[in-house]
Amino acid sequence: MQKSTKGMGAAFGTALAITAVTLGVQGSDDKATRLALELTARFSFVLFWLAYAGGAIASLFRIDALAGRSREFGLAFAAAHLVHIGLVIWLGYLMGRVPLSGGLLLFFLVGLAFTYLLAFLSFGGARALGPLWRPLRFVGMNYILIAFGRDFVLPVLHPKPTQHNSAHFLAYAPFAAASVLAPLLLLAVTWRHRAVLKTA
Repeated sequence: MQKSTKGMGAAFGTALAITAVTLGVQGSDDKATRLALELTARFSFVLFWLAYAGGAIASLFRIDALAGRSREFGLAFAAAHLVHIGLVIWLGYLMGRVPLSGGLLLFFLVGLAFTYLLAFLSFGGARALGPLWRPLRFVGMNYILIAFGRDFVLPVLHPKPTQHNSAHFLAYAPFAAASVLAPLLLLAVTWRHRAVLKTA
């Protein structure tokens, strides 16, 4: 428990520092806020990605440092993402309206609901749910991955006319690739376990 809370504090502090430096250097206008949003989104995604695929990486490549730390990384992601949400609210204030609307707003709100529901349940609620926890976690984690994937993959596949440059590609392509790779790593672990069971 203590390790998890320290990780949450460190993640939140890091996201806050990223925001403070970005806004301190660039100002606090619309453009600077969007840059801070992009940076904190990527930091949050790294933490989420480790929560999602860290166990698979530990199993496939024998990286003990990642074994059994999915909950820790997940809670760190939830803490860091609070800063990102704050920036979205600030951007809405600057724009004078909600940055997202309609179906897209609902899509991301569901992702946020899953983020903080899973985080809340990880403090003992998962045990109370019993067999329902695993399918809930599976649906929630994959929904969040899809939400991130939408933000990273679409700009690579369908960039705007002003985004046809190497800087844009490098800003999105690694995260888009990671979004696609994450479930493939889990499938690889599943296939390996089945192969081991068949030969046992």
